[in-house]
Amino acid sequence: MHRHTTHTARLLGTAMAAALSATLLPVLAAPSAAAPACDATAANQAPTAATAEQARQAVLCLINVQRAQRGLPQLTVNQALTDAARQHAVAAVRLKWWGPGKDSHRNPQTGSTPQTRIQAAGYCPNPRSWEFSEITYTGWGGSGTPQAAVNWWMNSPGHRAIILKSALRDIGPWAQPGSADRAGAASTTAGTYVVTFGRCQQ
Repeated sequence: MHRHTTHTARLLGTAMAAALSATLLPVLAAPSAAAPACDATAANQAPTAATAEQARQAVLCLINVQRAQRGLPQLTVNQALTDAARQHAVAAVRLKWWGPGKDSHRNPQTGSTPQTRIQAAGYCPNPRSWEFSEITYTGWGGSGTPQAAVNWWMNSPGHRAIILKSALRDIGPWAQPGSADRAGAASTTAGTYVVTFGRCQQ
């Protein structure tokens, strides 16, 4: 089983566009033909404490393969975006509030949102214009892998549009062992993924 939500927002100067947040039904996609270009072992295993870094690299690789296949520039890892993604994924696994009808992007304890987390992490201070997006996924029971996360995102129009947005340049990928949904709390093969994206003009 797996649970997912999507959220995207844009900030141009000081005007923020409307944000999208929706809970989506579980979907299973066929393995991506691009997966062999990445570490196939890491891509098809749920993250553990020992393999979490490999899982994060697999998420980055799988997303950049999708972009490269369409002639889009690869995304560059940004530490501030990564810090924001890490903070949210760790909190999600600890609190386990994700699930149907829940907003996976707003921390119920702190009230943090993608924008507040990304800004607090120091991404793109004093910009002329900037934008950001965040996508999330948690899965278990065979669906907690980086490949499952990217497959699902690519088969969801809202997530796919974020991954393939040509204007985006920066990325912060994070893979956290464990489920962010109480329904998957007992699984030993659960993974939670938060990926932040950005474009910064200063």
